[in-house]
Amino acid sequence: MSAPLRSSPSVLFLLFLVAAFSTSIVLAQNTESSWARDGWTYQRDEQAGIQVQTKELAIHPRAEATPALKHRFLPDAFEAAPGNAAVFYLKALGFLEQDHARERIAQFRKDALAHAKEEGKPFDQAPPYVWMNTAPDKLPIEEVKEYLRLSSFQSFFLREAALRNRFDMDRKFRELDDPIAYLLPEIQNMRELARTQSMRCRLAIAEDRIADAVEIIGQQFALARHLGQDDFLVSNLVGIAIASIAWNDSLYLVQHPQTPNLYWATATMPTPLVDMRRAMAIERQFLYQQIKVLREVDETPRPAGYWRDFIDRLMPQLGLLASELELPSVSQDPDAARAAVVGFIAAAYPGAKRYLIDDQGMDREQVEAYPTAQVVFLAMVRYHNHWRDEVFKWTHLPFWQARTKATSSAVQQALSKDAERLGWSALPTQALLPAVLAARTAEARCDQIIALLQTVEAIRMYAAENDGKLPPTLSALPVPAPIEPFTGKPIEYELIGERGVLNGHALPGLRYRLIVRIAD
Repeated sequence: MSAPLRSSPSVLFLLFLVAAFSTSIVLAQNTESSWARDGWTYQRDEQAGIQVQTKELAIHPRAEATPALKHRFLPDAFEAAPGNAAVFYLKALGFLEQDHARERIAQFRKDALAHAKEEGKPFDQAPPYVWMNTAPDKLPIEEVKEYLRLSSFQSFFLREAALRNRFDMDRKFRELDDPIAYLLPEIQNMRELARTQSMRCRLAIAEDRIADAVEIIGQQFALARHLGQDDFLVSNLVGIAIASIAWNDSLYLVQHPQTPNLYWATATMPTPLVDMRRAMAIERQFLYQQIKVLREVDETPRPAGYWRDFIDRLMPQLGLLASELELPSVSQDPDAARAAVVGFIAAAYPGAKRYLIDDQGMDREQVEAYPTAQVVFLAMVRYHNHWRDEVFKWTHLPFWQARTKATSSAVQQALSKDAERLGWSALPTQALLPAVLAARTAEARCDQIIALLQTVEAIRMYAAENDGKLPPTLSALPVPAPIEPFTGKPIEYELIGERGVLNGHALPGLRYRLIVRIAD
């Protein structure tokens, strides 16, 4: 079992990579220029500086369902049941009443890993891990079924969870003393839950239980969407990783000859599927929730005694942020921590003074009259408020519009350049903000893979109406071509002989490529 996740922004970029490179962390460790896994071919395009993930799909022509909305991945607003999905997910994880089942699953995995080690195999070649990356037609069906019986109780709870209209872990974020240290063990376990669901889906496809496979994929998308309602971006990013797992399974599903056309099932899902607005709103206030005394900082002159008391109140509020700022832990050595904070203030003063006068236009006499600590913390707050909104304002536009004006690298460069003038007072902002735009990119990547799936279904629909032929262009489709969230335009498509090539936009550093052909 992996260590529990924290809400800390330092975790965000790692999870963003997990969401973008959706199949496995192992892939990121592969140094070869080309390799294959789970039906994908991975190639490193050194010239373009990107990784290209390619999968070939043998699709079957399939007309629109009748009635058109017969199949759905997610319940609509009327069908969604009132209630909190979180309770059912916790039950599915076995947290509440399935200790024996969890122990048996853990023992199965422990024994399998020990056996793999004896044979000199990597852990991902041991069951059940290897089954998570095995095509449905290659699964050892009876072995997989035996393993899944250990967690058979999950299916009922996941079905109930997918029907619920909200997700609430009752985190009470506003009341947390050290939000950056908040542990999220249940979120890490939900990713494991999704991997088990992936095995159930692939088993259903292998056994020609197509309706069950559609339902399971819908439950995966529901879990991803629900995690978008949680308070932390970390949860959102795990939701995006789970959506990627569901998408990968759906690419096996659409190749089964009995699979109905799922264009409208895909079209009825919300955009974005994992909506980060709640977590983004919380992230925007994160510094002031972590270091609450910073809310008091303004231009009002205050005596040196006030600032001595301010520092005493500030130190315990640093929590795990102290490590981000390379300060000693208050809990381990209070005297050393206080001395470090005082030293921090002294080192930060020249840059903070220059920033307030030259960049903020404050009166020099006024600034020089302030105690040293007030200058430092006032500069810190002003810098943070400015750059916080410079980053977050772009999250309120469609991604394809925002990226033309503000890429993550461009904003990061401008933020860093300004930080060089300010100095140490910029450190809290630099610790918290850079992951925000990267997380938004992950949100767009999630919508891109849904658009790719919907485009494949539109192509299947075209083929059903045109004697099994692929469309010459996406403008020939009988239904609208889905929009690429990175460009605001349809997915790039080219017909080459008897194959159609769909290229997702390569940002950041990753391109999904689907090659579709009509199955023999």
